[in-house]
Amino acid sequence: MSTLEIFEKVNLIMPIEQRRFFNFLNDTVGEISARYDKFVFEPDTEYQPITSLSDEIIVLPLYHNALVDNIIFLAAGDETHKTEFFRKIHEAYLNYWNEDAKGRKMKGSRWW
Repeated sequence: MSTLEIFEKVNLIMPIEQRRFFNFLNDTVGEISARYDKFVFEPDTEYQPITSLSDEIIVLPLYHNALVDNIIFLAAGDETHKTEFFRKIHEAYLNYWNEDAKGRKMKGSRWW
């Protein structure tokens, strides 16, 4: 999903001006990357703040719907969108983590 598509999805639910949208989008990406450091961005990329609807978003695709929910929460203050945001980013992270594990098992730790 492109930045424009995310902007359009947010505007269908709640009209918002572009400058506020970019601020909320960058804040949301920062929140996701602070919570889950790994498996957030496309491999071999570095996040640059979004300043235009034509900018490429390098956040992995499963996080895109969560971005919409959190932007709506930041704009409207509806708590249900924040809850959905946390649920969706956790599910996305687990999906990417499981793909990376590729059947490997973690060795149990000993307490003695």
